[in-house]
Amino acid sequence: MPDHATRTLSEVELDRRDAADLLYQNGLSAPIIICLASFLTVGILTVSHAPHIQGMFVWLAIVVLIAIGRSLDILASKRRRARPNWDGQTELIRFGIGVVATAASWAIFVLLYLPALDGIERTTLAIVLSAMAGGSSALLGASLPLAITFAGSMLIPGSIILLLLPGGESVILGLSGLGYFVFMCLSSAVVHRGTMSAIRTARAHQRLVFEMEIERQRSEQTNAELVRAQAALNESLETLEERIRERTIDLEWEIRERERYSRELSHLAHHDSLTGLYNRATLAERLTTELAQAEAAGASIAVLFLDLDRFKEVNDLLGHLAGDHVLREVAKRMAELVPPDAILARWGGDEFVFAQRVGDAHEAADAIGELFLRSVGDPIAIGSDAARVGATIGISIFPDHGRTADDLVRAADMAMYAAKHDGRGGVRMFTPDLATAVGKRHVLEHALRDAIADDTLRLVFQPIVDATSGDCTSLEALLRWEVAPHGPIGPSEFIPIAEQTGEIVPIGRWVLERACAAAARWQAERPTPVAVNVSVAQIVAGTLLADVRRALERSGLDPTMLHLEVTESLFATDHEQTIPTLQALRAMGIRISLDDFGIGFSSLGYLRTLPIDTIKIDKMFIDNVEGESRAIVEAIQTIARAFNLGIVAEGVETEVQATALRALGVGSLQGFYFSRPLEASAVWAALQGRDDLSATG
Repeated sequence: MPDHATRTLSEVELDRRDAADLLYQNGLSAPIIICLASFLTVGILTVSHAPHIQGMFVWLAIVVLIAIGRSLDILASKRRRARPNWDGQTELIRFGIGVVATAASWAIFVLLYLPALDGIERTTLAIVLSAMAGGSSALLGASLPLAITFAGSMLIPGSIILLLLPGGESVILGLSGLGYFVFMCLSSAVVHRGTMSAIRTARAHQRLVFEMEIERQRSEQTNAELVRAQAALNESLETLEERIRERTIDLEWEIRERERYSRELSHLAHHDSLTGLYNRATLAERLTTELAQAEAAGASIAVLFLDLDRFKEVNDLLGHLAGDHVLREVAKRMAELVPPDAILARWGGDEFVFAQRVGDAHEAADAIGELFLRSVGDPIAIGSDAARVGATIGISIFPDHGRTADDLVRAADMAMYAAKHDGRGGVRMFTPDLATAVGKRHVLEHALRDAIADDTLRLVFQPIVDATSGDCTSLEALLRWEVAPHGPIGPSEFIPIAEQTGEIVPIGRWVLERACAAAARWQAERPTPVAVNVSVAQIVAGTLLADVRRALERSGLDPTMLHLEVTESLFATDHEQTIPTLQALRAMGIRISLDDFGIGFSSLGYLRTLPIDTIKIDKMFIDNVEGESRAIVEAIQTIARAFNLGIVAEGVETEVQATALRALGVGSLQGFYFSRPLEASAVWAALQGRDDLSATG
């Protein structure tokens, strides 16, 4: 109940006092978080910035002193605010000094050390600053100037420095920081308005309670007089009232039980018993109604089909009770994200369906899907264990992808299935040609399993020629596949399927054996190495060394006549397994080439450590080598010389390209300009005829 001194204060001073009260009540966690962030930042950076250790420790000491001062002020503020007429403006200033001092210390740290950090360290520091700035919106919501000042000190100096530093990633971080600051300003304003509104509402409520208490006391006095006057009458009616009361209680209990039974029956008829979400029948009913309303209003509805990843592993490893717990927790998390007008149902097993009317259908549906992925992907506690299941989501849009509930759910399910094959944990929108593509993929997956047995695979060989003489120096084995009724299937289409299904390992073994056998046959005419493409999946499977040894032993081919080509996706694999494998292959005398160089995961650091002999320039750079790509090819040539590597340009199709590459000093060339891929018999015939497979252009 407000005292007299409080009631004589102006509304402005009451706002200040309540704001200061809220800041000090929530303020003690901020110095602790700041200290932890400071120790973490200095601990990370001093490892690689020894020259700055002393300065960073001095800065850390200052931050700790400021945090201690703020903590002592916060603890002392409770006594100050216990006085009847304490000044809210003074307390706001005292609190603000601590906040500004903390913000200034971090701004100084950014100005002193951010330019010296590398890309990862800048990103790490940016994350720390963004996290602290994000927290200011809630902790400093009672004071908008303090919230904006703190967020600005955390974000603006570093963002400006990043914008001035070279490198696209620095510019992106800088722009992101400035954008995040604008967002924080808007967020802080919203939080401030909400906080002050809540403070004023609470104060008004307190006054109302005070006035009601006075009125209650007056009413009690009046009622006491009425009670005494009616005591005699109440005595005579007491027995009758008691009997009526008892009967009323019985009737109320019967009514409540009937209503409870009715609600339970209705709930069981429309909801899933495990998760409490709508069941499949209710989904169909609700979605059909929503579709009719959306069609009348000319609106769109997004339907999301969500399937949990790795859920079977949870059931198998932790048991079905743990699986049920995971399903309930996933349903709970999704339900917390769903607005009241949306539909969320358990489709069955570990599958869920969500539907909602949206404005910008495709963009909104993607955003909802990403939100679900983040929520479901967080660890789920199961006793002392934790499970990570993740999810894959397919999306369909009414009316673009269907006009009935069945059509839309089926389309979303189909998109989810396609997303599973693209790699779990993603979101994919249905497209009209997806049904055909999914059907074709099913056919290709089954046909690929039997490709070796059905003898539908074959090898062709394309010469790699010396840029100066035009003589063939080696031949690259290229895999071809033809399957009815689709005809020839390009490697860019069937190789990813083989890698995802695991068929790449037996197919890669078949290619090695056929290529080595063909090359061994050529050696009688003229020793000519054969180059074979190797998938990173073969290295990860751990069978590549054994497969190579077996192919060499069966064919009798000299290991120096075998070249292996790996793609730049090698950079994204586990190098603890990759590098020893490549080193063992080179120790056998086999040469290693890095294919498609420059378009994927290129890294000079990896290029220095990987045991390779040759790099191959991708065709995308060769197509415009006489124009914009010339500088790129020159740079690759310089890198190759620096690391003492051979270089091959692939995809050469014109005399202009060949001439430009020779002028740049590229040693070996490959492409249609010199020769199209040849059948093994054609290569054998050419070598028997002493044809040197020289350039045909």
